[in-house]
Amino acid sequence: MIVAAGSSTRFGEGNKLFADLCGKPVLAWTIAAYAAAALVERIVVVAQGEALSAVDAIARTEAGEKFVKTVAGGTRRRDSVEAGLRAVRARYVAIHDGARPLITAGLIDRCIAAAEGTAGAVVAIPVTDTIKEVRGGMIAGHPERAMLWAAQTPQVVLRRAWLDAAAASDDDETDDSAMLARFGLETAVVEGDPGNLKITKPLDLELAAAILRSEGRTPCG
Repeated sequence: MIVAAGSSTRFGEGNKLFADLCGKPVLAWTIAAYAAAALVERIVVVAQGEALSAVDAIARTEAGEKFVKTVAGGTRRRDSVEAGLRAVRARYVAIHDGARPLITAGLIDRCIAAAEGTAGAVVAIPVTDTIKEVRGGMIAGHPERAMLWAAQTPQVVLRRAWLDAAAASDDDETDDSAMLARFGLETAVVEGDPGNLKITKPLDLELAAAILRSEGRTPCG
């Protein structure tokens, strides 16, 4: 399930998912990676209501026979994820941010494989900066860096477990592993790639294009 229902407020004008990245929309790169993953059987995309038709056209082109449908998202991310989960019946669902176009099929497959027999699995990378807890403008804690990882997507979840956890409270969560944690469910961690960046600002597009060129994944200049 690819979540493409964000508001793009930090990107500036336009929807970042339709922004050009080496000749293709950002979202097209994301969907193409999922279509190429061996362990992905079906693809559902969650989009904003006004963008449903445009997203649907991209998904049909990039996902081919794996594409199932495009569904309307909600106000919050958890609402959009829930809409997507209710549109499928798979036991495990790999949830991915549409704005992470540099994900690879190999990393998707590794995350799905790691989830087997658990409540789920998350792609993440070790934190390299020193992190501080701050309250009221003052440092309040010094977490051990070796214990800190930055979560990315995909995040693979047991579909029924996520829905049950969401039903326990209407509160939002920062990500899908946090939703599962409401019931004390643990998720496996798969080491990701710093290049699996999320497009948030226009500068991120330039960085993404540079990564694609350096990896030989596009001829764009």
